[in-house]
Amino acid sequence: GIALFVLAMYGINRSAANEIGFGFALHAIIALVALSAILWSLLTNGLGGLNLDIFLKDEPAAGSHGGLRNAITGSIVICLLAMAIALVIGILAGTWLAEFGGNSPFAHAVRFINDVLLSAPSILIGLFVWGLMVAPHLPGYSAWAAAVALAFLAAPVVTRTTEDILRLQPHTLREAGVALGTPQWVTIRKIVWKAAGAGLLTGGLLAFARISG
Repeated sequence: GIALFVLAMYGINRSAANEIGFGFALHAIIALVALSAILWSLLTNGLGGLNLDIFLKDEPAAGSHGGLRNAITGSIVICLLAMAIALVIGILAGTWLAEFGGNSPFAHAVRFINDVLLSAPSILIGLFVWGLMVAPHLPGYSAWAAAVALAFLAAPVVTRTTEDILRLQPHTLREAGVALGTPQWVTIRKIVWKAAGAGLLTGGLLAFARISG
């Protein structure tokens, strides 16, 4: 419908617009059929391979029977380590930007770097951390390096969400804490963070969703 409206705006007659619209619809149907075929193949071939051994046994040698327990456990551990790093850095950085940084040049620089990391491809982050933490100690693997790489991906999400959520909190909360003689950092920790708890949790879940893939 939108395509036909745009075509009509440029003076294309109704019959030509109908033919072009039919072509768009046909391509959409073909794409949906192909997607349905892929999903059907995935379900029919994948469901038959699901069993308890996948979750209870470790990866076997080639040609042997086994499961994916060690891979699943390792993924969970790495993601949890990454989130522990990202939450600490992201919440503190977002709090500083919202409560202390303001419009200072350094705060603008931090926001710019955070935006760059938000859009950075994961392969580049992984290559950077590999060169920093893994390559000097080859041969070998490092779960800590994997967690740091994922933390680089998660921390910018937590930082941005934290700053936005804290800025939405009413200033009366801060004024009430200061009026009682509470230091600013205590007001933020015990009042502002509690009021923004749901938003901070949402930011953490969004970051976890980004890295868990």
